Amino acid sequence: MLKRALVLFFILSSTAMAAPVVEGVYVSGTNKRVHLSSFEYEGAKHYELFLANMIGDSSFVTASKAKPIQDNSTVVFKVPESGYLDYQSNLGCRVEASFSPNEIQLKNLSNCTSTERAFNGSYVYSKKSSIVPKKYQGSWGDCDLPKAIREPAFLSDSKGSSNGTQRFDVIKVDPISSNELNVIGAFYYEADPVIHTINYKYLSDKSVSIKADWDDSSSNYKKCRD
Repeated sequence: MLKRALVLFFILSSTAMAAPVVEGVYVSGTNKRVHLSSFEYEGAKHYELFLANMIGDSSFVTASKAKPIQDNSTVVFKVPESGYLDYQSNLGCRVEASFSPNEIQLKNLSNCTSTERAFNGSYVYSKKSSIVPKKYQGSWGDCDLPKAIREPAFLSDSKGSSNGTQRFDVIKVDPISSNELNVIGAFYYEADPVIHTINYKYLSDKSVSIKADWDDSSSNYKKCRD
């Protein structure tokens, strides 16, 4: 009877401790970062790992699960096929991700290039790099238009856009002053995983100046209240 009770206790304890993995930015001791995000489509959970190399080439792998990925589990991600490229040297690359609380361990399994192999190792969750301070969050643009039809620049807790069209995942938050913030974002551009820095500066008239490092000029936007 005691043995059965102990077994039941351990089963219940393990179940109680099981929790979905934390999404956001995981960092190593080098210039490499891993951004984990998910979305639901046709009844399944789809996960994306953006492998962001701050000084080299980046990559992107995906996985689908019927249920949310839990801590203390292992999932194999694959490089998806691109509609922009006739040939992909890393197509079918398989990356094994082992999840433990606030940590991801990556291991390449097959068909990967040196870009993906560079990410082998352990990454620890960074709330500082994952969450944009609330005071900087907001949307800007032609606020006189209904919200449903305008595409403003915006910055949320973990995503953003400098122009209302190209959206990025936040992978690093770098405050410059009380009214200025550099955000490093990762996104796809015609099948290429790219990393850019976007500067947000709050002006005295309550408008926002936004400048992306791929553009020589900055844009000023009025902050929308909705």
